[in-house]
Amino acid sequence: MEKSISGRFIKQADRMRKTQKIGILALVTAILMAVSILYLVNNNKTDLAESEAISLLKAAYPEFKNYPNDNLSPQSIQTKQASNGWYVAFVQEGSGRPILEAKCFLVADDKTISSIGEYVPKVGEDRYDLSGENIFVLWVE
Repeated sequence: MEKSISGRFIKQADRMRKTQKIGILALVTAILMAVSILYLVNNNKTDLAESEAISLLKAAYPEFKNYPNDNLSPQSIQTKQASNGWYVAFVQEGSGRPILEAKCFLVADDKTISSIGEYVPKVGEDRYDLSGENIFVLWVE
């Protein structure tokens, strides 16, 4: 009779250990899933692509929809990545003059658009140092 009682206790103890192991395994799995979900939620911030920044500006400012082109006078788009998005400059180049007009914007990763500045050279102020990405020295450090 003592063997059957001690056998029952051993079986119950084994069942309790198995139940504890299953409980611990379930808890660890739940914690790993929670950590994974938190990681994905916090790191789901996607950086804005350069092409998307340009498209957003063209949609907001229809006067830039034909940029870039090689017509007379050529029109170009210059970009520079910022820590929180893209600087985009629409540049109206001159025929015999380096730049007739340039407008710069910041398109943030959250897709908000900010006007940074405009450059229209005065008569005789032809700045040949502003070609390409150098245009941003007017507005961005």
